[in-house]
Amino acid sequence: MQGGIAIAGLSPIIVPVFVSNIGCPHRCLFCDQRQFSDPVPPEDVSGIVRNFIASCSIPDKRRRLLAFYGGSFTGIAQDLLEEYLYESSLLLQEGVIHGIKASTRPDMVSPEILSRLKEAGFVELEIGAQSMDDRVLNASERGHSVEHTTRASGLIKASGIKLGIQIMPGLPGEDRESFKNTVDAVVRLDPDCARIYPTVVMQGTGLFKLYKEGGYVPLDLDEAVSRSLYAYIRFTQAGCKVLRMGLPPSHRLKVANGPYHESFGFLVKAKAYRIMVKKLMQSAGSDIHILVHPKDVSELLGYRRNNIEELCFSYSFDKDMPRGYVQLKGATERGCIQLKDIIEYIL
Repeated sequence: MQGGIAIAGLSPIIVPVFVSNIGCPHRCLFCDQRQFSDPVPPEDVSGIVRNFIASCSIPDKRRRLLAFYGGSFTGIAQDLLEEYLYESSLLLQEGVIHGIKASTRPDMVSPEILSRLKEAGFVELEIGAQSMDDRVLNASERGHSVEHTTRASGLIKASGIKLGIQIMPGLPGEDRESFKNTVDAVVRLDPDCARIYPTVVMQGTGLFKLYKEGGYVPLDLDEAVSRSLYAYIRFTQAGCKVLRMGLPPSHRLKVANGPYHESFGFLVKAKAYRIMVKKLMQSAGSDIHILVHPKDVSELLGYRRNNIEELCFSYSFDKDMPRGYVQLKGATERGCIQLKDIIEYIL
């Protein structure tokens, strides 16, 4: 970004500032954000942002956003919230950043707070929906309902701020039908972006206690990958950008069980290519040569090359191929398959 105008092909710089569990009215069954980071006080925000941006490549030509993560930003006590907004506004006025974003709870969104955020320079707000099934929300001790998420989403979109939705496959009480209904409901909310965080059991949480007592069984890795892939395709096809799949790595994270993997997002996309290749093999036989876009080769090959080693196909890349497609070399349109074509084979 230069003078507020994005330069094509350059990814934005997102500066994460963690306000871990600040603003949260209680601790949800699964949550302990302090396993990722201690909360950053307002007076440290400026230094963190400036140092982060200085470490990035060609920062002057990229869009730069300050992102408050890990807490319920709109639930922060008024005086403290204003301190964060003041520090952020200074960075905005100086041209250090071009906008601000944050995450929060659905039941902590109001027209008044949205007006204040927009005045301060907010361009995006993510809400932790986690599920669109009230039974699942109650079992997870979220303290909000589906209606809160629906209402908050409408208010955010009406304000002109971009809407982000976060979901957590595998929460207590969720089955495949519940999860697919959640995906359907999120698509209807028409978010601009989404995050998919499969539920893991972290030590010291209420979910850990429930797990130890035998009251909760986490998803295995393959099922978590499958549910995430289903959501990824549905969201992407609806024009919603999926920003992340799987928890970010942290040396402080204490995972007792569940589908945690440092390359989770890669596993999801690799499974998509595995399914697409298998579908082509069903129609063309096992001895096939695959064409993909150069940037999709790693996902085609799979994690530690497990796709190509098990399925034994040959491949080459074609920069004119659309992203997310695989095609038989020399084939007609019927020899081409894309992500939307495999949705029915995932769950």
